[in-house]
Amino acid sequence: MTLARPLSRLHLAIIAAGVALLVAALLAAPAQHAHANPNPSDIRLQHTPTDPALLQGLRDQLGTVTFSQVLDSANRTARACSPAVTYRVASFCWDSGDSSVSYWMPQGITTTGDATANGQWEGRRALLSAWYDKDSGRNMGVRISIVDMANRSTPSYRHILLVEPRWTNGQPSFGAVNAHAGGIVWYGDKLYVNNTFSGIRVFDMNDLMRVSTGDNTRIGRQPDGSYHAHNYLYVLPQEARYTPSTTGGVERFRYSQTSLDRTTSPHSLLVSEYGNPGTDTRMARFNLNQSTNLIAADADGYARADWAYTVGIRGMQGATSVNGKFHIHRSNGSSTRGDVFIWRPGSFATQHTGAVPIGPEDVTYWPQYGEIWSQTEYPNLRYVYASRESSW
Repeated sequence: MTLARPLSRLHLAIIAAGVALLVAALLAAPAQHAHANPNPSDIRLQHTPTDPALLQGLRDQLGTVTFSQVLDSANRTARACSPAVTYRVASFCWDSGDSSVSYWMPQGITTTGDATANGQWEGRRALLSAWYDKDSGRNMGVRISIVDMANRSTPSYRHILLVEPRWTNGQPSFGAVNAHAGGIVWYGDKLYVNNTFSGIRVFDMNDLMRVSTGDNTRIGRQPDGSYHAHNYLYVLPQEARYTPSTTGGVERFRYSQTSLDRTTSPHSLLVSEYGNPGTDTRMARFNLNQSTNLIAADADGYARADWAYTVGIRGMQGATSVNGKFHIHRSNGSSTRGDVFIWRPGSFATQHTGAVPIGPEDVTYWPQYGEIWSQTEYPNLRYVYASRESSW
């Protein structure tokens, strides 16, 4: 009988290395086998419009302005910067005040590349960034930076305030939009804004309105008939909201991030969940009605997801898909660079450790440029940047 030879140190090292690589691959991969995928039809949204008379009352009181008018009134200029981003092709930084402010936190991102097939709105190319009021003491809600991308390194921009219409003493008024705004998508004339466990809010980009300025403490209709919005010159009132629910024993869905996929037919919204440790984080896809620009609904009024997957990635802050390839950004907190996962369903994800700056947030694809855009959130570490999609 021949006895087996003891394993040499070299053999043991090779085996150990192989085990380490396998463990790393398993940790990097979406947990497609460890956790069951939800039935997509059990993840639902129900559309509820704002009172049409209330919206019309605001239009009658304030009128509307065009998107180009807002762009042309830009009152801030971004700074050129070069963050360390794998395959970076473009970037800019906010002005010094917006880069350092502690109570406004940037989150969602979208562009005119989402809005239309040719990537323009009123003949302009623009980027939109959502910020939520973390702790200003004034409950300002959510603002949107409208950035003129004719200049991609030092663009001009202006902030506007999202508002929720309400009746006050029989008069049309509005208040703050209380949402985290972790993801936004501009599709046609609609702006979708994530509201975490409360679903998604919807705004009509044709309803941009100008209000009075001069007082950063007031919002809505005032006793003298004027309208204010914490000293912001423009507001965008909410047109509708999507209230979430689940059936079939599915855990409630966390609408943390949203991106648009124009490479599916029909076009679709991809929503994803933040979680820590995130072993059960999911993605879901909702088809869009390309005539109304709203989420496609069934006969009973519910919009149901058309695809869902348990990906199980910790700290997922944004995800977008292009021709079936998913780009997923993960935050590792306020002191460690973020990671990028590249994944196709049915296979393990490839993890690019430290590929993006500290604190990455929402992700969007700009098809006219072939670029993945994202931004970071922490004060004095804020960048807006693009990488070449085809390089990943």
